[in-house]
Amino acid sequence: MIDTVLRIRRPDLDFPEFRAKEGRHKIHDYPAMLHYKVVEYLLKEFGQESEVLYDPFCGSGVSLVEGLKQNKNVIGTDINPLALLIADVRTQNFAVEELKNVLPTIRKMFLESKPDIPKVKNIEYWFKESVIEDLGKLRNVLKSFMSDKIFKFLLVVFSQTVRNVSNNRKGEFKRYRIEPSKLSNYNPNVWNEFEKIFCEYAESYKGDYLPSSVTKKLLLMDVRKPLDFSADIVITSPPYGDSRTTVAYGEFSSFSLEWLKDLNPYGDSKIDIDKLSLGGNNPKESISQEVSSYVAELIKLLERLDEKRAKSVLAYFNDLFLACQNIARVVNRGGTIIFVVGNRKVKGIQIQTDLAVKEFFEYLGCSHIATFVRKISNKRMPVVNSPTNKVGQTQETMSEEFIVIMRKEN
Repeated sequence: MIDTVLRIRRPDLDFPEFRAKEGRHKIHDYPAMLHYKVVEYLLKEFGQESEVLYDPFCGSGVSLVEGLKQNKNVIGTDINPLALLIADVRTQNFAVEELKNVLPTIRKMFLESKPDIPKVKNIEYWFKESVIEDLGKLRNVLKSFMSDKIFKFLLVVFSQTVRNVSNNRKGEFKRYRIEPSKLSNYNPNVWNEFEKIFCEYAESYKGDYLPSSVTKKLLLMDVRKPLDFSADIVITSPPYGDSRTTVAYGEFSSFSLEWLKDLNPYGDSKIDIDKLSLGGNNPKESISQEVSSYVAELIKLLERLDEKRAKSVLAYFNDLFLACQNIARVVNRGGTIIFVVGNRKVKGIQIQTDLAVKEFFEYLGCSHIATFVRKISNKRMPVVNSPTNKVGQTQETMSEEFIVIMRKEN
């Protein structure tokens, strides 16, 4: 069932010596980021002639940053307002001193400020009282900069500060509170954290000026709905599916989105991001043999093992195919579509997402160039997940990425 001839192991794309978070890519944590060196390679190898790069699941903007560096006009869409805010700030140009000169003013305003505390679910469980007070004061200060060029930068620094001073266990992308025994000795300093992050992010722009001759467009959009622009190359990494047990983008973003209410130019999240993500709702129809023989056979197999899990996998592939249809429509003839996917396990069965993507795009009139395989050594993801959603039952998640490269023929 699996085409191994066109699956090529590429150790040169592992990049274990390069951290995924370098330069602009350090700005704000984000789960399961694409490795910027992989995107850099793909653009040089397959995007030399392209003018417009599109990332339909742009997340924190890794593809967009690398596209701008290589003089591409870039378009990014996502359903997560926090992701778009981060992507925007990563793709801006700032002089380091221009940013740092504002810090003393912010400090003075912070000391004199009154707190503006938004409605945050279970706020006293997730934040200490003094932290709530100081975050509220900082939030109030930031409102004074709403018309300033650095406003979005300040919001991203504030967002990361919120994460760092919360009672959430450090290094987690899901919500897990610090153990009670450790919480009593945990006393984060909001201003010190904000200042440290501010300076670190400001330094990330040093010596890394993006060309001003190219454009960027960031849109809060669901790629399952029709798109009204065109592109020459797509480089993206879609959600893995089953976001509640693998990469929960909504859960990751929830702290920040609540504290940023009414401030984020890309909007507030009034929806459940994880539920709206690919596969978040019940499937409406099946995938036919004609569209993907692999997915059709996989669903039959899973139905024999666990009907409920089979439905969730089908829901994911239904949504992914819908996204692929819209993506294929906006890519110009002769253009390249590159999907970077992980092959997770469900009920002990490896889900060959790369094969499904290949078959989807072949059905949509594209030809398969190759699938490269690289080891994941520097991606922020859980090493184990809970595939049954039962405490204590875990399995390893993805250790490899599959880079599916397609060409649009008509």
